[in-house]
Amino acid sequence: MAFSEAQKLFMATITEGIVLVFVTFVVAMLYVRYAKRKRTAALALAVAFSFWDIAIICLFVMRLLSYLTVSDRMIDYGISFSDFGINLGYIFSAISNVFIFIFCAIVFTQSPIFRKTGMFPVIVVGALNGITVGMLIGNTINTWPSPAYELGPTVYHLLLTFLSFGALIFFTRQPFRQSTSRWEKAGFRFIILSGIFGILIYLSFAIDVVMGDFVPFFGGGYTIFFFFAYVYALFMLSFAYLGYVMPDFVRNFYKEQEEKAEVKSE
Repeated sequence: MAFSEAQKLFMATITEGIVLVFVTFVVAMLYVRYAKRKRTAALALAVAFSFWDIAIICLFVMRLLSYLTVSDRMIDYGISFSDFGINLGYIFSAISNVFIFIFCAIVFTQSPIFRKTGMFPVIVVGALNGITVGMLIGNTINTWPSPAYELGPTVYHLLLTFLSFGALIFFTRQPFRQSTSRWEKAGFRFIILSGIFGILIYLSFAIDVVMGDFVPFFGGGYTIFFFFAYVYALFMLSFAYLGYVMPDFVRNFYKEQEEKAEVKSE
């Protein structure tokens, strides 16, 4: 069954709207956590997800405008709102990558790489993501009013996302192994899983760009990988909430399980 462009845009808009609600909730909870503990690492993490939230807002709003234009509910101004939103989304996502790495540098400051080099790796990661921002701004200006959504910046951003989330996964492995309580292990496991799904998001977007012309979904454009990316986003956000915020009911569940295990062992 082939779907019209308006229908595909509508489904994409709804999908991004759902993700927007999730990420906004997680961001709010991260700031609540920072307000309680006043730790720099918590603030860096909250800012990282704030920029990711801004990215989703750009995608959602521009996708909605594109849908309204295609469905003749709004005057067509000749602007490719959808592609413009994608470029904006990647720009803010690149900034989010930098703050994820800053979070790693703060939390794992005693790791050999940060102990010996200080914040130099953060500067390098910031510069590399700055290249992403520069490429996207250049593409937007040079191809306006139909901003180019190209494979090169998409793959490059995927590599840098792998670098930031990969660092998060790598450095979390040690405290996960050293932790003794079940709730602590669960928290670190959730953080690792959030990093894995964070990488899968942009891997799916990259595959969507590559496969879009060869394996079309619903009659062309918006391959199934596009929607997979947002499913992974929901998993990433859910695990981030469980790992970084660790609501009381989750913490208490693991504590109860641990107490029951201790009673049985006696």
